Amino acid sequence: MRKRLCALMLSVLMTLSLCACGASSGQAAAGESVKEEAAEETAAEETPAVPLSPLEQLMADAEAGNAEAMCKLGDMYRNGDEVEADLEEARAWYEKAGDAGHVDAYLWLGDTYYFTSGESPDYEKAFAYYSKASELGNADAMANLGVMYAAGYGVEQDYEKAAQWYEKAADAGCAWALRNLGNLYLNGQLASGKDEEKGLDLLIQSAEAGFPGAYYTVGSYYHYTVKDYGKAEEYYLKADEAGEPMGTRGLGFLYLHTLHDTAKAEEYLLKAAEAGDGIAMGTLGELYNGQGGRAYLDFDKAIEWYTKSMESENPMGYGIVMLGQMYYYGNGTEIDYEKAFACFSRAVEVFQATNSPDVFYPFAVNMIGDMYKQGQGVEKDEEKAEEYYQWAEELRAR
Repeated sequence: MRKRLCALMLSVLMTLSLCACGASSGQAAAGESVKEEAAEETAAEETPAVPLSPLEQLMADAEAGNAEAMCKLGDMYRNGDEVEADLEEARAWYEKAGDAGHVDAYLWLGDTYYFTSGESPDYEKAFAYYSKASELGNADAMANLGVMYAAGYGVEQDYEKAAQWYEKAADAGCAWALRNLGNLYLNGQLASGKDEEKGLDLLIQSAEAGFPGAYYTVGSYYHYTVKDYGKAEEYYLKADEAGEPMGTRGLGFLYLHTLHDTAKAEEYLLKAAEAGDGIAMGTLGELYNGQGGRAYLDFDKAIEWYTKSMESENPMGYGIVMLGQMYYYGNGTEIDYEKAFACFSRAVEVFQATNSPDVFYPFAVNMIGDMYKQGQGVEKDEEKAEEYYQWAEELRAR
């Protein structure tokens, strides 16, 4: 009996010993697991996060509600800067920024409908968004509403309302609105009638307020309307000295076409062209194509400047037509029908964009018709030729 009890007790003790060992092993394993997790967390903290790219950060900020970031994204999608150009995406971001209270976003959104490329302007939408921007106090948007009332774009033409918006814009700090208001008085478009003194005073106020283009407008008024060439030169020089390329170009025009001083004309046209003025570039083409006399005849330079004008932001339609003629007839260069066709087509785009009354608009359209009919520089297509001939007739009848 005693032997049984001893055996039983020994068995119990062994069992307890085994349980204790198992518990101890489990605790050790758990401890090791905790240590490993802590080590992993420490390692994660010590490993720096991969920074976002500037574009990713901008998108994150925009998604988080940053209105400035939204506008920046709108700009990028509109211009194809670092992202694929997408006008609808640009408009969506501008609208979100405007809804968030950004004072410029609705202005830029309106611009996407007013200044269009590859699609017709939507003046009603432009007017609506300029109105929203105006409500937020945007002075340029107020002035743009004045422009739309003056031109009858998206709204019934009303010079009195145009003047009201120009005045509001000027009060809000828009210097160029004063220029436009001055033009209304100079042109006698208001019910009060023509007021040259007030108009010129407003233009000079505009220039002194920081819009030197108004000096050019005053010079142009004296040049072409009053025909006071001394005054014209005075104000063109003011514009030039203020860094306004149109004033520099105005001097070139004055010396080339009116005062017949081709040396000074070349000087100022070159200065304006080097500042990026496409009209001055085209006029230099004219000068070297014989406009300034045989002494200035240089076909290579004429082609160079006509081409630069065609590729500029403000191309000269007439100059592009002249370049097309040089290639078409082989004037100063070899005949190249493909280049001629490209020039006439580009000239039509330029004239069409401004609905130009230039007589060379229907001429260029007609030349394209001729080239389709003859298969010169383009595949022969008599049906298209007739379409262009019809278009040219409609333009001449305007």
